[in-house]
Amino acid sequence: MREIRFDRFGGPDVLTLHSDAPTPEPGPEELLVRVAYVGLNPLDYKIRDGSSGRAKDLQLPAGTGREMAGTVLSAGSDLDDAELGSRGLTPGTRVFGMRAPADHRGVAAEVIAIAADELAPIPDEIDDADLPRWAGLALVGLTAIATIEDTARIRSGQTVLVHGGSGGVGQLLIPMALEAGAAQVWATGRATNAERIRDLGATPIAYDTEDWQAEIHRRTDGRGVDVVLDTHYHSTFVPSLDHVVGSGLVVTLPTLADLSPAQERGVEAKVPRLRPGRDRLDRLVQGIRAGRYPLEVSQVLPLAEIAEAHRLLEDGHTRGKLVLDAQA
Repeated sequence: MREIRFDRFGGPDVLTLHSDAPTPEPGPEELLVRVAYVGLNPLDYKIRDGSSGRAKDLQLPAGTGREMAGTVLSAGSDLDDAELGSRGLTPGTRVFGMRAPADHRGVAAEVIAIAADELAPIPDEIDDADLPRWAGLALVGLTAIATIEDTARIRSGQTVLVHGGSGGVGQLLIPMALEAGAAQVWATGRATNAERIRDLGATPIAYDTEDWQAEIHRRTDGRGVDVVLDTHYHSTFVPSLDHVVGSGLVVTLPTLADLSPAQERGVEAKVPRLRPGRDRLDRLVQGIRAGRYPLEVSQVLPLAEIAEAHRLLEDGHTRGKLVLDAQA
């Protein structure tokens, strides 16, 4: 089978397509899945270049990618027909999900073995043409749930600023914040993505054509917001400390974010801890089916073009999700 691997940390060109990789054997509680599409995330290039904390214990050569959508082929020895049936994961079922944080194997391959607990069935009524969106749902969806519910704990009536409202995570943070009761959500993004941000329910602030700090100061009458959800961090974290109320909270998503500038100023800041699991995947299914989480896929590239996909990711201006076609 074909699989993407890299044998050293570095730029996108270290990613290599291997056409003769062995088909994996599923462990006792794993499923063998034919991958249809692979969702890409900034975490992927940070692992590839060695800058992520997850790269520290990675054994090279290694695979890449964390989330996917595909079809169940077979199951490990501990998963009989009754168990698979009760989970809705019988062979032939279309599924989506992501590897648990402790599982360092990649998913950018034609066939993978993955823990059954990290997958959920895709509803039968979903057309195959919509599978790319499901491939990009698990990681951003679980991140958004962890951010909104576990970390920010947004309450009714609060005001929220989202940095990166048109990105993959941002497109779920906005509706989830509103769902949690936020009275007003502002979201930064490029001017070309303002209408998308508005469609998601937030008020856009175009950081490439206006000063977002001046705008949030003006729109809140100098009060600031109750919660900042920062998907960017590097250029936005420290400036955001000036625009959160005294009892407010800044949540920054990169796991290696330095929170000391906030601590020195007495501003509460946190990094969310992702918690995977079937219960939360099922909640994402419900949200997608109800039309509450309109996640967007901006581009689908063939598996062999993963280096180009990583370049687009690193550029930092991707709208929605980038996805690889694992069978193309």
